Amino acid sequence: MRTPPTARVSRSNAQRGRNCLRLAFAAVIATAAVSILPGCGGVDNGGTSAPSTAMPGNNAAPSPRASRTPTTKPSAAKLKPTAAPRAVAKTPTKIVFVNVGQGDAIVIKSGSWTGLIDGGPTGSEGAIEAALRKLGVSRLSAVVVSHPHADHTGGLSGVVYDYRPKQAYVGEGAGGASAALRGVGASITKVRRGATLRFCALRAKVLSPGSLSGDANEDSVVLLLDVGGRRFLFTGDCTGGNESLVGSICARGPPLYLLKVAHHGSRYSTGLGFLSETRPKFAVICVGPNSYGHPTPETIAALKSEGTRIYSTQKNGTVTLTVSGSGAVTWAFAKSSKPVIKAGSSAGGSSGGGSSANSGSTGVSTKVYVTETGECYHLSGCRYLSHSKIPISLKVAKAQGYRACSVCDPPQ
Repeated sequence: MRTPPTARVSRSNAQRGRNCLRLAFAAVIATAAVSILPGCGGVDNGGTSAPSTAMPGNNAAPSPRASRTPTTKPSAAKLKPTAAPRAVAKTPTKIVFVNVGQGDAIVIKSGSWTGLIDGGPTGSEGAIEAALRKLGVSRLSAVVVSHPHADHTGGLSGVVYDYRPKQAYVGEGAGGASAALRGVGASITKVRRGATLRFCALRAKVLSPGSLSGDANEDSVVLLLDVGGRRFLFTGDCTGGNESLVGSICARGPPLYLLKVAHHGSRYSTGLGFLSETRPKFAVICVGPNSYGHPTPETIAALKSEGTRIYSTQKNGTVTLTVSGSGAVTWAFAKSSKPVIKAGSSAGGSSGGGSSANSGSTGVSTKVYVTETGECYHLSGCRYLSHSKIPISLKVAKAQGYRACSVCDPPQ
């Protein structure tokens, strides 16, 4: 018996309907699967952060059982919208201000992600790589080059070749490290104000540069990082109009937990207006022996007027912060744990030291020389002294952790 045409049409329509339902269900499942793919690193331009992968099940597709209509009417409290949970790092985050002398090198480790902000002056590779080994790091996830000056990029090439970062974020370039980054196949991305960098479970907002001034210091990449509800600001050598803009942005939120002081404590950065807007609880100055007077008395006084507790890599050595997901912070210092009280305690030696005091005491009147980046003290004619040859008393050199050069064999 033949099936009536109308019945065949009805069955055909029904079949098409079932096929459409299958396709729609498959699309929903595919979309949900994409939303929970793991990932670390990357940049979101425009300041929009990608969904976090740190909260298990945060973006997971609902099961068919969970998607059924409830048999009881939800209460008013259940209908009230709730805020999305904040991304929280499962493991503590390490922030390490490496003592590389007169320059910047900062390691950030969050879970399996490890990044390096700047690479210090020439000769910094050893100190940076020692810090990475101590953290158990065998490869860098990313490097951030705040600006292309040699005291921020001089030691970067060696670290790049040894630790092969996958990504590099730069402002106006990576200076002498550009060839090394290209050589290891790193993906190089220029970043500007409004972008958000993904450091695995963490997010770092790029606050500068916006409009470029043409001055490398002023156009430094500035990052605002949130860890456990605490805010950390990494400023490079930012100064001038961009520093003012960064301050106005930070003023919209809570006080900074920590400020990485710009330009090694130069008087051209970290003004009173900037500090009144950022209100840092702590400050770290990356500085070593130098002929510029860094950190300057003006900068130290400005920080102290804001009630900020100050540390420096010159006085305290490598400074390590361990921040839990809840925001609890543990500090560790390679040298002294005492804060910087005045400019002289970081830039020129300890108070009361120097060749002019107690000239009859052993080592006080003996002059030796150090460099901006080295770990040894030298005699005047040593071939390992660079153009940054800095005179210092033997007593102060030893007190600050310098060791005798094995080549020129200075007094000990």
